[in-house]
Amino acid sequence: KPLVWDQTIGAPLPFDKEGIRPALEGSFTVNGIACRPAFEALREQVKNYSPEKVASITTIPAPTIRRIAKEFGEAARIGSTIMIDGQPLPYRPVAVNIYRGAGAHKHGTHTALAVQILNMVVGAFYVPGGHRGPNLVGPSGQWKPGQTREGLITPPSAIGQGARYYEFEEREPEELGLNELFPISTNRSPMYQINLSEPGKFSLPYEPEMLIVCRRNLMMNNVNPEATAEVLKKIPFIVSFSTNLDETAEFADLVLPEAYYLERFDLFPNRPSHTMSPATGYFYWGVRQPVVEPVGQARRWIDVLLEVADRLGFIGDVYKLFNVKWSLKDPYKLDPHRRYSMDELYDHWTKSLFGPERGIEWFKSHGYHKVLRSPQESFPGPFIKARFPVYFENMLRAKASVSKVAAKLGREWDTSDYKPVPEWKPCPAFSDGNAPYDLYVVNFKIPFHALSITTQNPWLSELAERNPYAYKILINTETAARKGIQDGAEISVESVAGKVTGQAKVTECIHPEVIGIAGVFGSWAEGKPVAKGK
Repeated sequence: KPLVWDQTIGAPLPFDKEGIRPALEGSFTVNGIACRPAFEALREQVKNYSPEKVASITTIPAPTIRRIAKEFGEAARIGSTIMIDGQPLPYRPVAVNIYRGAGAHKHGTHTALAVQILNMVVGAFYVPGGHRGPNLVGPSGQWKPGQTREGLITPPSAIGQGARYYEFEEREPEELGLNELFPISTNRSPMYQINLSEPGKFSLPYEPEMLIVCRRNLMMNNVNPEATAEVLKKIPFIVSFSTNLDETAEFADLVLPEAYYLERFDLFPNRPSHTMSPATGYFYWGVRQPVVEPVGQARRWIDVLLEVADRLGFIGDVYKLFNVKWSLKDPYKLDPHRRYSMDELYDHWTKSLFGPERGIEWFKSHGYHKVLRSPQESFPGPFIKARFPVYFENMLRAKASVSKVAAKLGREWDTSDYKPVPEWKPCPAFSDGNAPYDLYVVNFKIPFHALSITTQNPWLSELAERNPYAYKILINTETAARKGIQDGAEISVESVAGKVTGQAKVTECIHPEVIGIAGVFGSWAEGKPVAKGK
């Protein structure tokens, strides 16, 4: 087991021994080997980032960095508690949060880890007042974190899909995502495109013959559209479930009209782990019911795929998977030799979860079933025995694993980012000097638009047109004055990616070195007349 240096007896002890007082800092000798606590490694690393050094990178003055750091530490009120339902819990009314922007570039994983470590070192993780992300604990223990043999936290199955953070298979990749070369990543979608554009590059034993797209516009939100188009052309047969003849549907051999959300009946549209805010104080399960009939032959893609499975003779296997995925209990387990309507499937699911009195007809009448969260479910941090690492030793194991797999493939592979403590590195646009351009281009999300889907919604499009920022090119007041740009002027923005023309919005809401353009707009499909050209 991993050891800690116990301050009481001045000797190493297993990390999970009761009553120990672990040393966080210092250097010690164990069996003749010099050792230091993980926190000491982190402490030494952050010494490399003085406020003066960071100021030259971020343009935030060193005194401001010091002030905010001091305020953050003071606001955490380390050591304070609060009573909730008669139970004393740690009270840490401070949090720092990131989203896609911090991590969605090269070396971004280290940026994201550094931010989360800020929450961890002050104890503001899944406690009252602090940072709460996905729901780590489900109702009545339906899901909860696990731990490794070394006591490190592992994500619940409801959250940690796609990544194996501690155990890696050291074998040559067999699927397009190259999981074995990205063992601790949850998103490998760019590798699919690389493998499709350069077949044989990684000696995979097959090439895809068919692509089924369910309500995703690969042309609009999956990297470079020209490169994506060439990849789609190489797939022999494409099926697209679409609400509109969008940019991806134009490449499809078969387009099936997808029911719009106002035409659909869906059980549990809110995922309890991800899309259900812990701030409500409840877990809740509901239905989305149609307000209008589907137009023409529109159907839900799930209904079509279940019918395909039935026609091909393996619907029974799908039912077996539902038994596992939905954790169905007797007598509500599905019989693989029967055929069920969607209402019957949903009825089995709801009754298995909530008892015979709350079947699908109950949900149609009542809408939502809710359950009050316990303090352990709302604020699981103090109740989790597993350790949250600040020193990511699994990075070193992943580096060794990836290096071995790459060597088997006879390929050189960059493993320099596999480091156990966060290390800031500039992304290529920053480190390469952005020459010959004097500004950086970033994208951002508009709060009333969702990905590329809602750009075809006439009401939301009209709202965006009237919004002062949505369909504009954001430029800082100082930068605009230097370039002689007036608010509302038509300007062109050019980069290595191309050129676009739009209306300038002069604002203090963007950094002087940055140009901002909202992402996932500029549709060109004829089947999206509202979104086209925006």
